[in-house]
Amino acid sequence: MDIKKWLNTDKISLGIILGLIVPVPAALFFALLLRLSQNLLHVFSTVRDMDILLLGFAVNLIIMRYYIVKLKFYQTGKSLMALTVIMILLFMIFLKNSNFAFPF
Repeated sequence: MDIKKWLNTDKISLGIILGLIVPVPAALFFALLLRLSQNLLHVFSTVRDMDILLLGFAVNLIIMRYYIVKLKFYQTGKSLMALTVIMILLFMIFLKNSNFAFPF
């Protein structure tokens, strides 16, 4: 199946898959930017790695807006929103005060 055609469908399963896959590379990208700014520019020294994970979840909201506003795929957008809210709530309950650190 063509990936472009698959991404242009209005399915709940597409929203769930995108919602689970997209935050990981986004969080790693933001963590890399944080490390570079901390080491080279000596700024953002009080930002923890756990807080960067929330930025990875925020990327889901941008994708959700694209699917709802531009493509008018409401099932995909709603499932992305629901999954993002659930992940943020789980983060706030279980991971907010942990001392997680990225290995780089």
